[in-house]
Amino acid sequence: MLRAALNLLVPPLCWVCREAAADRLCESCRSQMPWIEPLAPRRSGSRLQQHWSPLEFAGPARVLVHALKFQSATALAGLMARQLVDALPPRAFPPDAALVPVPASPLRLRQRGFDHADLLAAELSQLVMLPLERPLRRESSIARGQRGLGRSDRLSGRGLRVRAARKAPVRVILIDDVCTTGATLDLCAEALLGAESKLVSAVTYCSVP
Repeated sequence: MLRAALNLLVPPLCWVCREAAADRLCESCRSQMPWIEPLAPRRSGSRLQQHWSPLEFAGPARVLVHALKFQSATALAGLMARQLVDALPPRAFPPDAALVPVPASPLRLRQRGFDHADLLAAELSQLVMLPLERPLRRESSIARGQRGLGRSDRLSGRGLRVRAARKAPVRVILIDDVCTTGATLDLCAEALLGAESKLVSAVTYCSVP
């Protein structure tokens, strides 16, 4: 009731163009979302069974990701989760799987006060009715983690260590906001497979081509 009254007095704004919008994204910006073929080609040597990513990391999708991560727009996790569920087929979320967020580095977690992938996974968990598990821990071997590293350094895993702190679910869907090279997803998959997972796939909100 109070939220509805506030929305009448001060209508919520679109996070992309800052015009009035009912659900944090106006119709014009919705029409400009860079949708792509959602099932990403399997990379050579990848430990992932499948990788679903329905958006290119560009245009409004890029703005939404940056707002979530760098402007503490945590409410956008719900919008992004709904977009994922609407865009992906049911087989992207097998009923015997558990959702596992790609963990943020301890440094980023302290700086932001929240884990953006965890928020996205929590919203997805409610929508697709799959359990949320957190067996992974992330450690940075350099202070900045992987942000700012080139493609070759990212692919080599420089600046990143991931381990499973406990036994992992048998079937896992890794959840993250952006896939750049796939190196982080592969390191997470390797850690999960070493912790008794049998099948690991991934869902990311968007990908860098």
